[in-house]
Amino acid sequence: MIPSVLRLSSMPVPTRTWSPHDRPLVIAHRGGAALAPENTVLAFEQAVALGADMLETDVQLTADGYAVAFHDDTMDRVTNLAGPIRSFTLAQVRGAAVYGPDGQVGQIPTIAELLDAFPDARWAIDVKNGDSIVPLAQAINATGTASHVCVAHAWDSWLDGVRELTSEKLERSLGWEGLARLVAHAKAGTTPPASFSSGAWVHIGWQPAGISLMSSVTFADRMISMSHEMGMGVRVWTINREDRMRRLLDQGVDGIFTDRPDRLLSLRGA
Repeated sequence: MIPSVLRLSSMPVPTRTWSPHDRPLVIAHRGGAALAPENTVLAFEQAVALGADMLETDVQLTADGYAVAFHDDTMDRVTNLAGPIRSFTLAQVRGAAVYGPDGQVGQIPTIAELLDAFPDARWAIDVKNGDSIVPLAQAINATGTASHVCVAHAWDSWLDGVRELTSEKLERSLGWEGLARLVAHAKAGTTPPASFSSGAWVHIGWQPAGISLMSSVTFADRMISMSHEMGMGVRVWTINREDRMRRLLDQGVDGIFTDRPDRLLSLRGA
């Protein structure tokens, strides 16, 4: 049964896996986009070898309906093709060259191929479009990896939809609606209702679209303490500067998305 994206899910809220004693996670954003061609097997292999705790990727669809690991709506920025990714078949997408730093070149994998290639990895997967819900769920089910995946960066109903089609073990972050409400409470310094939380994690940006969020020390303190009181961990994207990494670690965040997992691993170790 295909879930409706117009209603709240009847599934229970994801189990809280955050603990105040956990070590903050080093999350390789797109596999570590500053170190290898983003969202490619090459990038994720390198991130795993470095010791990253979690891997992050994005879902886009091909013209023939396959869920692939790619961030942009178009192929123009990082490949040798141009135009919307969903105008190309999987065969055409597989043949594209993904350009990375230092002349490295990779290929675009399917989500199923990634989950199968790294069965023990923890994944954060951003759901870019509502019509990717079913193909993403199929990839997760085919590889039996629901307990290793957290879906994020989308409307609450989309994230619930993936859980409905996979497993209660699949984690999700707060969706856009829930995050907007939590941000409003943190900015105002007010306490949200106890029944508010719908996700296991809060994924939030440093200063998205120029809006001051975790870049504000006061806001960050409020967001972290408020989320922790509600049983949710806070993961911040996308942090590449060491001074910002250090400040967030000192403030008690539970994970940082970064294009430089090598840099964050070194800081956390220190």
